[in-house]
Amino acid sequence: MRAREVNVSKRVQTPKGLRYCRVVWTPNARIKPHVVLVNGKEELHPEGGYYIEWRENTKRIRISVGKDPIEAAVQHQRKEAELAAIRSGLKVSGGTNGGKTLAVAVDEYLSDTQLTKKSKTLAAYTTALRYFLESCHRLHVEDITRTDMLKFALSCGMRRNNPRAPVGTSFPM
Repeated sequence: MRAREVNVSKRVQTPKGLRYCRVVWTPNARIKPHVVLVNGKEELHPEGGYYIEWRENTKRIRISVGKDPIEAAVQHQRKEAELAAIRSGLKVSGGTNGGKTLAVAVDEYLSDTQLTKKSKTLAAYTTALRYFLESCHRLHVEDITRTDMLKFALSCGMRRNNPRAPVGTSFPM
């Protein structure tokens, strides 16, 4: 099997904590649903989300593509086609060339925040943004809609006039 330019992994709970584990492919190039390689052995893990990763120059880019193995395979195929087109000298519109991926934007924001905030604040922001990355199925910042933000807020229990929600987190509905 040839080395893939774009890898698919799944973030699962192992005895050593949360880890990114490679997915298992079937002979007809499909992802085995919820099966990953942990220490070289196939294991079934229905929890966790799928991620695709590739390199731009020397930097590894990893983005969440949701919890559905079929959608993960589709995103993998799209990204491989996009990178092949770029290698061939074609101009690709709507890819990561023109827009910033959500994962990159989060990383940039957290590195800027690290310079100005205390460590506990940074830890809270990091946790919240990682949850958002796992729940949001958009690849680029400009694709995120108000509805995506409201769904995430509701999934976190940040409902309108919720007295238990942190200060400043109630969202207009």
